[in-house]
Amino acid sequence: MKNDNGSAIPEFIVIAVGIMIPIGYLIVALGTVLGAYSAANFAVREAARVYVRDIAVSGGEFRARQAAQIAFADRGIDLPGEVVELECSGGGCLEPGGRIRVTVDWSMPLPWLPAPLNELAEVPVVASEEFVVDSYRPAGI
Repeated sequence: MKNDNGSAIPEFIVIAVGIMIPIGYLIVALGTVLGAYSAANFAVREAARVYVRDIAVSGGEFRARQAAQIAFADRGIDLPGEVVELECSGGGCLEPGGRIRVTVDWSMPLPWLPAPLNELAEVPVVASEEFVVDSYRPAGI
């Protein structure tokens, strides 16, 4: 009979490195991606609400972008400012009855990857929300 003393430690190391670490990374990456999707949906909703309640178009746009940044910051994610788009339809931007569409369209890099691999492993995060400017409010400036 062959002596098997001490063979459990190398087997555990191989299993831990080969299986448990990649599974752990996948769980963390999945949690980050799901958090980004949740933050995107919350960000567009809050940005649209902030925009339609403002009195000036320029102030509304600035505050809407800030609201989107805060929604992502609550999840610990830095959102690039240029991925938040605001579109007006149905007349003026803050005219009663007008529509405001806020869209977040971002390719989020997966966490903990080196910079050269970020372009290869990006996850698209897209969310959109449309709000109607209240009919009984004064027209925007």
